[in-house]
Amino acid sequence: MAAKRNTNLGKRARAAGAPRRFAKGLSWAAAHGALAAALVVQAPNAAAQDGAAGEEIYQGVCRNCHGPTAKGMASYPRLVGHEAAYLIDRLKTYRAGEQVSWNSALMIPHAQPLSDADIENIAAYLTGLDP
Repeated sequence: MAAKRNTNLGKRARAAGAPRRFAKGLSWAAAHGALAAALVVQAPNAAAQDGAAGEEIYQGVCRNCHGPTAKGMASYPRLVGHEAAYLIDRLKTYRAGEQVSWNSALMIPHAQPLSDADIENIAAYLTGLDP
């Protein structure tokens, strides 16, 4: 005997404009619930990102080349205006010692001592600045 489905959730979802089936055998509500759960698991912990701690690290080391407002100086690139994911990826690449561009030799020694939390904090600080 097949289990009886709770159709109330489906009726409410359809009333809100959801399609009858989101994917084969998967209701709209179940698909969006699974998506929301996946995003929560994969997203960096926003509470763990501390812009103030990131500012302290940035002002102590990074500002010497990238400038006090991260808008770049001379041949050193601008950091404001980039997405956090880009900044995090680039710093982790430098930390791993990988050659990215002409300035890798300058960046690698500065990135190697950074923890994941330090990198996320720096990205949080930089993404909070006005471009």
